[in-house]
Amino acid sequence: MTNKDYTPRGWLLTIAVVAGVVGLGFIPSFELFGMRIERVDIFSSLRSSRAGVAEEYTADFERLEQELAAMEGVDVEDVDAPIAAEEDVACEWILADSLTVNRDAVCSDTLLPSIEEDVVAIEDFDTLDISRFDRFIDKLVSGEEVRIAFLGDSFVEGDILTQDLRHELQQLFGGRGVGFVPCDIPFATVRKSVKRSSEGWSSYSVMKPKSAPELLRDKFFVSGYLARGKRGATTRWTTTTTYPTLDSCTRARVLLMSRDSSRVEVVLNDTVRSEMSFASDDYIRQIYIEAPVRTLKLSVLDGDVLCYGASFEGNGGVIVDNFSVRSNNGHAIFGTGAQINRRMDELLGYDLVVLQYGLNIMQPGQRNFSKYGEQLRNMIAYAERCFPDAAIMVLGVSDRWVKSDESGEYEPIGSVDALTSYQRAAADSCKVAFWPTSEAMSRRGGMPAFVANGWAAKDYTHINFHGGRQIAKSLVSAICQPAYELLVEREEQARREAAELERIRRARELREAERQRSIEAQVAAVSAIIDTLAYDIGDEDVISEEE
Repeated sequence: MTNKDYTPRGWLLTIAVVAGVVGLGFIPSFELFGMRIERVDIFSSLRSSRAGVAEEYTADFERLEQELAAMEGVDVEDVDAPIAAEEDVACEWILADSLTVNRDAVCSDTLLPSIEEDVVAIEDFDTLDISRFDRFIDKLVSGEEVRIAFLGDSFVEGDILTQDLRHELQQLFGGRGVGFVPCDIPFATVRKSVKRSSEGWSSYSVMKPKSAPELLRDKFFVSGYLARGKRGATTRWTTTTTYPTLDSCTRARVLLMSRDSSRVEVVLNDTVRSEMSFASDDYIRQIYIEAPVRTLKLSVLDGDVLCYGASFEGNGGVIVDNFSVRSNNGHAIFGTGAQINRRMDELLGYDLVVLQYGLNIMQPGQRNFSKYGEQLRNMIAYAERCFPDAAIMVLGVSDRWVKSDESGEYEPIGSVDALTSYQRAAADSCKVAFWPTSEAMSRRGGMPAFVANGWAAKDYTHINFHGGRQIAKSLVSAICQPAYELLVEREEQARREAAELERIRRARELREAERQRSIEAQVAAVSAIIDTLAYDIGDEDVISEEE
């Protein structure tokens, strides 16, 4: 029997496979069934450039103060001087007469069901009579608009935990929308709370700044990502109905910077269009839209645009921005631009900044985290300078278990309590708030119960959306506790004031009644005297007639 030579076919098949795989690299990113499919790059791991290496940052407060001083237009030595007023750079697009959303006043009875019996309380280490966290709670219960920046790592990626935190707070205190959503990010991700499709952008992560052009490396916001686009770059954001408050937004913002004289188009709800032009500068611009928002599309028509993202909100209530950056232990905040953060704070107005980090630095049995404790203190100080009016709250590390090499079973990593104590100590020394996440998880059985209930992955490290919902409930309970106490105090004060007003009213009525009785008595006395005099005069007349 003659053996056939299949070598040519084999080479043809190999060439076809290689050509097909390489060809995939030319297919742009797209969205399928709500999931983002990224461009394939089979050579990414072979690149010699440091673009693929996550940057390790250290605190550079000299640079921070110089940036803020330059922004404020004062000498470096006088960095506490107030920020100079800037020109209005917002492009307003108002499409409705009134979008005010009225909500019922919050009362203590409304909050009480949200407070768990074994609530894990927030620890506020501020020594002022009224702390910044107190001011946050005061605005929350007073019905004012409050905005929360939730900075974290992969623990909250995809809006895990924060989507339920947002939902619960908006149900209690009002508010609409998903908050801030990036324009584009350099990897695939899925969010249930919002949909985004984009193309034509070059996107960068603060964790890999070497991949960005040098002139953009100081332009990162704490969101962690930025996107640069020229003619043809587009992003379309779509609200979802995952929660009842997400698809009823009444305003939106697009936050961008014009690197060159540029022109963009904004399309609202796939129907209404508006073109806007910007001059070239390094100043963050805001396209502010008031209208019912279901979809929003941004297209670059001309120029060079650096876009951070869009925010979807309601008028009043609570806004929660998820700023998750995977593989970040918190140090990446030092790679963000101080001027960028301060400018965003001016535009958006943050009342609470949450720092959730530490999951990735734990090692089995490790007890000493003094270096990280110092880094965390610097992170807190950095956040305070960038967001001067916001309260800062540190979230303790979550529970984590690891597989034993000996037994093959999962067991506690042995460093959760130690790291939590260092995080608490950092919050204490910086006089900010602290909340122990691992303790809240232990009230629900800890990581083994989370895995058993389907609330966490079987790596015994990362929670899923169901687990995020459990932790969010505990955190909402912790926030509601001081809010409830403040409301009880105010309601009691209102009752005392009402009682005092009632006492004053009744005393006034009694005095008025007494005065009326006194007048009536005096009138009666005068009448009696008159009657007596009339009688006496009458008697004298009778005597005179008899005489």
